[in-house]
Amino acid sequence: MELKITNTTETFESWLEKSFIDDELRRILVKSSILIVPYENLRDTKIPPFPVGTENVLRYFQEHLPQEQAIDICISDEDYRIFEFNSHYKKIGKFVVLVVAIPAFVNVLSSYVYDTFIKMDETKPQIQVIDNSTYNTTINHISTLTDKKYLEPTHIEFSVTVIDTDGVSKNISYEGPATEIDNVLKALKEYEK
Repeated sequence: MELKITNTTETFESWLEKSFIDDELRRILVKSSILIVPYENLRDTKIPPFPVGTENVLRYFQEHLPQEQAIDICISDEDYRIFEFNSHYKKIGKFVVLVVAIPAFVNVLSSYVYDTFIKMDETKPQIQVIDNSTYNTTINHISTLTDKKYLEPTHIEFSVTVIDTDGVSKNISYEGPATEIDNVLKALKEYEK
């Protein structure tokens, strides 16, 4: 598990001033308390992309956030691009969150990770192979027969920039097992006001 907490200069306003945000979109985004932001400087792309599945994350948050909290994606529909790396880490995304939205964000992110990744891992059947070739019943667990990475719990990756009312911004990034999400969210809850 790798949890990093760093200071950052990113703010809601700095994201709203990006060149790929036009005036019409800016008027919509300013009403949000949570933004899903693209991965800038990813290869040589002119328009920054989002990880594959971002639309599912957005939809889940929209369905589960309280009415007083709003989330939006920080790009126009016509400029929306996705990327996917072949890695065993599932990229959830990058978020910018106002401190007032932390409680709701933490609850919905926790539910999303559980519903999408942990529940799936918990339903995987235990697989054992019985070797009767020696007329002895020997049970070999699948872990002795396959590469270990296929047996590990799903690993996730995401980052959250918290914008405090004082204008101080902290970036909390996580890479590790989905099952450790509660430890990460505890760090995020420390910024609640």
